[in-house]
Amino acid sequence: MAIPIKIFDVTSKYERNVLDQYNRYQEYVESDTARMRRLHELNRLNPPEVVEFDNPWWKFWRRTERIELEPTPLTDSQFQALLASRKKMQKLQFACEGATEADAPLLAFLRDFGYRNMLTEWNEHHFFMFRPVVRWNGATVELSHLIIGPSHLYIVEWLEGDRSIYHISKEKTWIHQPLKGENTRVVNPLIALTRTEEIVRLFLPSYDGVLQKVTVAPNGYFDHVPTSSTTQFISRSDYDQWLKQVNGRAPIVKAQQIRDVATLLDQTAQMPFRQFIDQ
Repeated sequence: MAIPIKIFDVTSKYERNVLDQYNRYQEYVESDTARMRRLHELNRLNPPEVVEFDNPWWKFWRRTERIELEPTPLTDSQFQALLASRKKMQKLQFACEGATEADAPLLAFLRDFGYRNMLTEWNEHHFFMFRPVVRWNGATVELSHLIIGPSHLYIVEWLEGDRSIYHISKEKTWIHQPLKGENTRVVNPLIALTRTEEIVRLFLPSYDGVLQKVTVAPNGYFDHVPTSSTTQFISRSDYDQWLKQVNGRAPIVKAQQIRDVATLLDQTAQMPFRQFIDQ
């Protein structure tokens, strides 16, 4: 699972010191996993089962008996699912300083198509910024998603239609043709990608990796794909193979990758989590 380091303009722990907080995150997850594994081995992750039954009428001083039975142990798959759920929350708490588990139902971006894909399908050697807000030309600007790997920096726009067809054009909107129902229009994602690329190149003028703009429709298709374009169009037919290549390019986290992340974070706006959740 990739590591979120910035959500919109919410204050992130990584803004203090990326490398230090990344190491703290790793240690926190390792110690929590070891603790949960011990509890799992001792069968202490499920509450005990309580059975109640009525005593005979003459035991009027205790009409009901309660017996606690040994809890049902978690299966290996249930235990792994529990660890994965805890890890998602731990990642969120580092990306959004001050967030608690009780806040999760209030955070719509946790259910966002792009957030779920970046979090679960990209390996942990990628860091990602979910629509980061940066300071640029005296104003704040919301960018496309940024995914920073060891050798590639991806600027990504996600299209979530299931078996939809997206008709590419130079207009401000594209035709979205769903499998069922009437056609609609969606904002041309190339506009945000181009603006984001321009800003990122200003922030990282000496970036020596590959800066790649990508429009991704994991469950859909593209029509009228330009023969020459600086943007990749990844559809349902090539998404799995492309993702395999993406993760294969990221076997480790590199020092320059950390420095690039720190540079980008220095340009982002900061809003306390409680202020963000109350607005």
